[in-house]
Amino acid sequence: MVSWPTTADPDHLEQTLSRISPRWTTWCVLTLQQHGHMRPAALGKALPWISGPNIQQQIIRLQQNGLATRIGWGEYQLTAAAHQLGPVYQAINSWARAHIPTSTAIAKAEQIESALALCRGRKTTSVLHHLAQRPTSSFTELQRCIGHPGSVHTRLQRMQTDGLLVRTGRGQYELTAAGRALAPVYQALNAWSSSPSAPAAHRAAPPVVHEEASARAGAARRRTTTAFHGLFSHAPASEPSVPTPWAAASHSSSHTTIR
Repeated sequence: MVSWPTTADPDHLEQTLSRISPRWTTWCVLTLQQHGHMRPAALGKALPWISGPNIQQQIIRLQQNGLATRIGWGEYQLTAAAHQLGPVYQAINSWARAHIPTSTAIAKAEQIESALALCRGRKTTSVLHHLAQRPTSSFTELQRCIGHPGSVHTRLQRMQTDGLLVRTGRGQYELTAAGRALAPVYQALNAWSSSPSAPAAHRAAPPVVHEEASARAGAARRRTTTAFHGLFSHAPASEPSVPTPWAAASHSSSHTTIR
């Protein structure tokens, strides 16, 4: 059984999560990984539910987070750090399959992004890290851990709603089975962030344009046959926060490929 990386700095892990967890990052990374190098227009064609302006902002974000670099004239490819994300994605995907119930087929990239969204909240990693070492803690102890008194109640309630921790009858908090099972995810994340190719501290990326689900989903459906062959296999019903999550066909490739 994989143990929690107790010697890791939770603030560093949270910062690392912030590089790979923004919306659509996993989709963009896995698409670039599959195609090697792409122009923004080609990336937008492969991910038709993301608008042109949003694709441009996604590319800027990937560059600032050390995950993509520009080559030649207007083409982009993954950095060495992004190519090493395979174990992280594998761990997240395994956790999501076991602990995020779904009623329809969902693309692996979408499943990974859904799982990352549960962990990226401010100080969520600190709470998980604390409870992994002190299985039962009081509100006051977690308040000291978070360090932001005004946000403690909201953060703990959110984590309970997400199924990561539970409050016992004695006013204590402890991790759920799903929360404890995140240990391999954080081990993989810690290993990736400690590798020589890991991206350095980054500047704040620009906000991503909000997409209207109905319009973008409709465009995505119309353009399915013109998207890159083999990237998607079918289109299950979309989740509320996702225009059209499509199941990705399984392809074997190195580094970031997940199974």
